[in-house]
Amino acid sequence: MRKLFPVCSAAVLLLMAGCATEMESLPLSRSSGISGSMEDRMPAPMEAAKEAETGAPMGQKNFQTPAGHQMAFTAWLRLNVSDVRRAVAQSRELALRLGGYVKRMDDDSATLAIPVAKADQALAELGKTGVVASFKLEGEDVTRQVTDIAVRLDNLEKTRKRLLALLEKAGKIDEMVKVETALTRVTTEIERIQAQQKNLRGRIDYVTMHVSYSATVQRQIRVPATPIAWINELGADLLESGRNISYNRDSLIFRLDLPAGFVKNGTRGALSGNHCIIELNDHDNAVTATHWYGDDFAELSFYEPLIEKALKERFKVPVTKVRRKIDGHDAAVYTVKPEFGKTAYTFRAAVTVVRSEVKVIIARGKSSDFESVLPDTAWDKMLDSVEF
Repeated sequence: MRKLFPVCSAAVLLLMAGCATEMESLPLSRSSGISGSMEDRMPAPMEAAKEAETGAPMGQKNFQTPAGHQMAFTAWLRLNVSDVRRAVAQSRELALRLGGYVKRMDDDSATLAIPVAKADQALAELGKTGVVASFKLEGEDVTRQVTDIAVRLDNLEKTRKRLLALLEKAGKIDEMVKVETALTRVTTEIERIQAQQKNLRGRIDYVTMHVSYSATVQRQIRVPATPIAWINELGADLLESGRNISYNRDSLIFRLDLPAGFVKNGTRGALSGNHCIIELNDHDNAVTATHWYGDDFAELSFYEPLIEKALKERFKVPVTKVRRKIDGHDAAVYTVKPEFGKTAYTFRAAVTVVRSEVKVIIARGKSSDFESVLPDTAWDKMLDSVEF
């Protein structure tokens, strides 16, 4: 027994050195799972990403794995829907129904884990909840990582068994302490690599789907709210803000003083630096007499209830109306403040009748931006300056 200590110590040192060599030979990350250099990774036998700007996700069989390979898939899907919160709730229900789970969820997006065998079905069902704005799919070949981690665990388990055998033969306390220290380090490493293996297995077995939702305002009311087309279209383009300035030098169709922060944009509107929009329109006024005598046009009172009805049906929120004068004519000013996702918007329309024409002044934008460039005082000042 007197010669056991140096023999045991030497064995421990050899095992520890072998363990350290193993740890250096494979580039494993302690914080983010398995990774390797680009040279070590096998090239994926498929395109790194598929993208579709519009339309449905890329067909069926998106998540096929070539024979002899292990793939980890990630998909990104952006959808335009009429009800964002309802769509988010539906995505959660879909993941659970297909045997998956939710990784993350907020007011307008969700990250889902879907069993790879059900991933195409999930894409198809998600696509039916709205209009697909964009779709992206990435597949990573993790075959080398799976093999490396299996070899690593096998070697560590063998080292652990040898240390357990040495522990049984150790006769002195200091011998036992050294073997147990080495055994603790190997066991800790085994548990860490097993956790990485579990994480990698999850990436292979489940497709991670990042789904985000944007609210859409329908361009047309399916059952027209009124018999007048321009009224049915009020607010249809509320969410459209990506406009470029037109440098047309002709005058605006109405004479008015633009609020500070706005520049003329063509002959029918103005644009602010934060994408708030002012639009000027004129529409033919309806004739009220069966025999036209030249002045038989509808009054403002004919249009008021129709406009209020159309705005309520489109935005499903209260509509505020005030009466005032614009260039000496009776006018009705409507304000609507709908919310889509986590963003509030402001839509205003001032309507007046000037003989054969209906004059409409519209202002719209995100509420936070709107209040900074077109608060009530600036809006009223602009209307006071109008000359038809």
